[in-house]
Order: sequence, then C-alpha cells, then structure tokens
Amino acid sequence: MAVTELNEDTQDQICDLLENLQQVENLKNKDMRILLDKIVRRFGGKVVNK
Repeated sequence: MAVTELNEDTQDQICDLLENLQQVENLKNKDMRILLDKIVRRFGGKVVNK
C-alpha cells in the first residue's frame, strides 16, 4: 500500500506517533531517518533524502 492510499486520519496518527517518539527519545532527524528506513525496508521500501 502506498502512502497516498492511507486515509488522512491514519497519516496524522503516524505523524503524531513519530513526533512523540522524537520528543521522548530526543532523536535527531538523522536518527529518525535511520529508524524509518529500518521499518520500511521490511516492506520492500526505503527512505530517501530530499
């Protein structure tokens, strides 16, 4: 399922969870990208730097 197929509520919930994780764990953007990349690779994707 592509991100565009997720409904807005689901996208908002994922963003909220990531923001909370970043605050609680004091993660930097680089750390977040590494974490996200690890997760999406399980599903055949990869995080790209924009």
